Amino acid sequence: MIRVRAPATTANLGPGFDTLGMALELYLQVEAEFGGSGIEIVFSGVRDRSIMESPQENLLYKAMNFVFKQAEYRHTGLYIEIDNDIPIGKGLGSSAAAIVAGMFTANRLIGDRFLPAELLRWAVKMEGHADNIVPSITGGLAVAMIYAGEVYYQQVRPGNQLGVVVAVPDFVLPTEQSRSVLPQNVALQATVSNLQRACFFLASIQNGDFSNLDKAMDDMVYQPWRKAFIPGFDQVLQSALAAGARGAALSGAGPSILAFTAIGQEQDIGQAMEKAFNEAGVRVQVLYLKPDLQGVQYY
Repeated sequence: MIRVRAPATTANLGPGFDTLGMALELYLQVEAEFGGSGIEIVFSGVRDRSIMESPQENLLYKAMNFVFKQAEYRHTGLYIEIDNDIPIGKGLGSSAAAIVAGMFTANRLIGDRFLPAELLRWAVKMEGHADNIVPSITGGLAVAMIYAGEVYYQQVRPGNQLGVVVAVPDFVLPTEQSRSVLPQNVALQATVSNLQRACFFLASIQNGDFSNLDKAMDDMVYQPWRKAFIPGFDQVLQSALAAGARGAALSGAGPSILAFTAIGQEQDIGQAMEKAFNEAGVRVQVLYLKPDLQGVQYY
């Protein structure tokens, strides 16, 4: 039996659209083995209609099957158990975790025929962007770059003084819908502002100086368009910062909102975010997390 664990991720982190992503201590776990005939998938944990589709339509199995095809490997039977704790369709990298877990599981089942770099490249191609895939594989805070069709990345370790609070609304915001409102052209001034903020954000994390993280996470380009889908968005951000958050932003494509905190302040900030969402008529689940520093793991 092969066992693989892939973490959730939060992407963009304000100004780092399709570039910055951080792994979180929230996981999708898979157990799989060859045997029997046909394909059997057993689910537990967080699920939605899509995760209960036929094996051929299930994203994790699609990722596994991609690896099998690359290896020209044909199996007669496959048993898969999926235990998922990652909210689906909430901006926490559930699809990236499924793709990563699926590819690494399949690769181990066939004797590790492919290097992790190959799996990473295929996973990015399947997902369509690298900001969730890379940190789910590497752990920590990752900076992803696509150059001439190849994926490059650097890791930044956020340290152990940074807590993460995520307010997860009770509605789904598909990535395709969130991306549909984004501008095709961006003004030079806004572009420069976001570049400055993304660089400042990275330097702040690297140096452990979070005093101006709130300013660095104030995205000028994409968040103003996406927040229209999220009732109470501005009030939630303001409440988080007023309660002591170091910075706050939309998590990935949303609708979840993430706040970075100093250790010990998580509960106050989470309660403030929940109250602001409730006042806007939105029920939420508040998650108290830490950055995951390991990435995908066999266990």
